[in-house]
Amino acid sequence: MNDIENVARLLKNDFPKYAKNILKVVTKEGQIQPFDLNPGQLAIHKQLEDQLKKTGRIRALVLKARQVGISTYVEGRFFWRITQTKNANAFVLSHLAESTNSIFNMVRHFWENVPHPAFKPPLASQSAQTLVFDGLNSRYRVGTARSTQTGRGQTNRFVHGSEVAFYPAGSDIVAGLLQTVGNVGSEVILESTANGAGGWFYEQCMKSLRGESDWIVCFVPWYWMPEYRRKPDPYFKRSPEEEELARRYKLDDAQLCFRRSKLDELGSTDLFRQEYPSTPLEAFLTSGRCFVEDGCLQKAEENCYSSDFCGEYKNSELIERESGPYREWDNPRDESYVIGVDVAEGLGHGDYSCAQVLDSMGRQVACWHGHIDPYQYADLLLTLAQRWNTAYLIVERNNHGLTTLRRLQELQYPNLFIESSVDNAYGDRLTKRGGFLTTSKTKPLIVDNLAALLRQNESGIADMELVSECRTYVIDDKGGTNAQSGCYDDRLMAYAIALHGLQSLPRPRERTVAKRFQAFDPAVGY
Repeated sequence: MNDIENVARLLKNDFPKYAKNILKVVTKEGQIQPFDLNPGQLAIHKQLEDQLKKTGRIRALVLKARQVGISTYVEGRFFWRITQTKNANAFVLSHLAESTNSIFNMVRHFWENVPHPAFKPPLASQSAQTLVFDGLNSRYRVGTARSTQTGRGQTNRFVHGSEVAFYPAGSDIVAGLLQTVGNVGSEVILESTANGAGGWFYEQCMKSLRGESDWIVCFVPWYWMPEYRRKPDPYFKRSPEEEELARRYKLDDAQLCFRRSKLDELGSTDLFRQEYPSTPLEAFLTSGRCFVEDGCLQKAEENCYSSDFCGEYKNSELIERESGPYREWDNPRDESYVIGVDVAEGLGHGDYSCAQVLDSMGRQVACWHGHIDPYQYADLLLTLAQRWNTAYLIVERNNHGLTTLRRLQELQYPNLFIESSVDNAYGDRLTKRGGFLTTSKTKPLIVDNLAALLRQNESGIADMELVSECRTYVIDDKGGTNAQSGCYDDRLMAYAIALHGLQSLPRPRERTVAKRFQAFDPAVGY
């Protein structure tokens, strides 16, 4: 085996080394240099390789800041694959024709600048959007996301979707594209900057972060990039906000100076967060005004932690199952609990039903979140409430909630929330009804209560997914509050209802000992 064969064998399974030795890229200054992966690209490479090793394929969503080199990484990776694999097709779909042309020029540049014939298969043909490699029967093709038929003309082993959040009819285009891909050994990498809290890319990222998907989310925060720095002047002084950011993300003054310069350029903190996000949730800005300030949600996010138990409801029992719809952050103790219940229609799609369990001090200890028939939901709630010491159940009685309430009454559950109100139709007689009715008058009260607790950093939230819903819960033009289009508020409403129920739940009081005043003169006592 000669030296070239040894090198080829070494580079065949090591993309970072292959990229550095074989591929050339054009820098922002117009210089041609070896493709040496930056920290963000290396982090994503590790995530992809780990998934490939574990599952035999790649299904990845890459949420990125501006110009961190993700497209360059994916094109280089697929070029590495295609030029060493027979009968394999790579397809790249971009949101704009201009971007499509740039990507194809990058791939052609890779091929033109390969330094040795052993790594440069000859071209059988080429066009404005396709390279076909002779002797391999493999091709590299690009296209623009104009219709749901784009990319369906061939079977693909490697698929790259660029700026997927900006595709027109994104879900239909991606669904069609995925039909062209096989399973074992295939790689699908869909990357994008964020485009608000809504749409296919946002929803898929949220599903993945919740553990409800086979896709992984790869995130590249802006501060990973070595070029996102500015030299601070001698008089540089951090603001209180910058001190907090430095503490949270371990930023230095050069990174904070870069942030200042971009804030001046963009004119908005919200725009900076969307273009240069520090966390996945920060990237997906809402199009409306959030019902509570972002800083409050940042603190709530820091207080969240992983659940101790994950399971599902089956045969009248809560049993352990990885990625199940039920989670616990604590075990039942000798105290009272309240369960706030939001009831959905029960279809296999759309709005979810949710039950939030709080202890007597207002701390989240468990949550069930999923799709279930409203009648069967009552049986689940009975099991859940019995586990949590015959918990105080406060069920939203709007729409399908009536079905759940009636079933709970049939089951003779003894600890239901009863709402008292004056009924004008019956001579101002006081009437009592089971459950909580959400109206234009009661909804602002429970939502404002949650907002107040978030501002005081006393919400008791343990679940990151609940914080995520809070970020996409907005104030509309008429002053009402609702979930952003394409988002959900089931967790939030169930939690707000539970907090309301907590107000009528007997709460333990901490015993305090009165402090004695010290006498100035022990002899006389004053």
